[in-house]
Amino acid sequence: MKKRQISLLLTGTMTAMLLAGCGAAPTPSGAGEGVGTTAESVSEEAKEAGSEQEGFSAAEPVEISFWCNFTGSDGDVLREIVDEYNSTNDDNIKVAVDIMDYGTLLAKLPTAVSTGTGPSFILAGIELINEYATNGMLEDISDFWDATDIDKSNFYDNVLEKGVVDGVQYGVPMQYNLQYLYYNKDLFEQAGLDPELPPATFEELAEAAGKLTDSSKGIYGLALPKDYGAYVQYLWGNGGDVIDINTDQNLLVSDENRQTLRWLQELAGEGVSPAGLTAAEADTMFQSGQVAMSMSGPWNINGLNALGMNYGIAAIPAGTAGAYSAEGGCCWMLTKGADETVRDAVYRFMAYWLSDPVLKKWSVTNGFPVWSKSVLKDSEIQSNEILSDVSAASTIGRDWHLGYSYGSQIDSDVMAPLMEKVLAGEDVEAALQEASDTLDSIVGK
Repeated sequence: MKKRQISLLLTGTMTAMLLAGCGAAPTPSGAGEGVGTTAESVSEEAKEAGSEQEGFSAAEPVEISFWCNFTGSDGDVLREIVDEYNSTNDDNIKVAVDIMDYGTLLAKLPTAVSTGTGPSFILAGIELINEYATNGMLEDISDFWDATDIDKSNFYDNVLEKGVVDGVQYGVPMQYNLQYLYYNKDLFEQAGLDPELPPATFEELAEAAGKLTDSSKGIYGLALPKDYGAYVQYLWGNGGDVIDINTDQNLLVSDENRQTLRWLQELAGEGVSPAGLTAAEADTMFQSGQVAMSMSGPWNINGLNALGMNYGIAAIPAGTAGAYSAEGGCCWMLTKGADETVRDAVYRFMAYWLSDPVLKKWSVTNGFPVWSKSVLKDSEIQSNEILSDVSAASTIGRDWHLGYSYGSQIDSDVMAPLMEKVLAGEDVEAALQEASDTLDSIVGK
């Protein structure tokens, strides 16, 4: 692809509007352990990264804006980084951020984009890219890497792919996350297990769960919440699946899935997990030391650090077919109708975000994994045991119906009832067939 030289004639006036927000994104409040990257330490190198495009002229200021739903403590960090960019860039660019809850963003954005009253770009979950691209709400930004001279090979391929729909790039990754195995090192040691060797296979997971369970002390080995949203990881691990999202083929009824579900049911029946447990209760019981192992995303890290827990994080254990973890994350997306001035300014801010200091600050402060190869080499990252472990696990991510039109319905109407019945001890074959029939009714509409 021929390199696109960026040239701007910037017009208009600028009023910086960083709108305050509060609420609850998945990330809990509380600073991450080992936080040492301040706004001051980010500025110079990140500033250079956002200003490397050739031919940029900034005779007049330009304002760009984005919407997002980072209503928790992560929003505070995001605003800090935006403030830093606004105060240090030499390109006469100002970025305004409007933070709102997820429901409001989803409701307002389509109309705002279609009427030209929306933001210049958005920061949204990767599950929305397919829908928004298909509906004509996003600009093709396939020239981003050439236009900014950023080394695309410096980032994990599986993360970059989350911004691509049908071979066209619509998103630049902002953050990435998976599900992880959290484990209590103190309880491991008390049970005679090596606290530095968490289970790496399903077999080891079941064995450790049994050894860690102590009914006399009210301690359970493994949380198996009935409403956990990523049980597909266990199915994948043994070669099973739920659906082929490319063909709508129902894959639920299989020998692999029967085997996995019966194994989970037997594990639950052995009392390694509280009966009827919810995911919220699992988090609370892990924090209080009543559950030794639990699976969740990186948003629990800061809370556990604030509690001073002696815990570890590991990749999801492997089954007979390997180890897989359900992906999540966010991308920067350029909204439809952006002119060249806006596009080039947004590209500059995206480039700033992808600089090593900014990506490092975001991961160290919020506990999200590193997906930049150069940042992974940073001594502070390497010395941070938790962050190093979650980043190492990022290579096993797998798409769990991201962008699939029936995705949320499969979660609520198929997988949730299926797992609740299996974990409650109901007949696996009957529960599996019922779930399969429901899935057929969903994709057959």
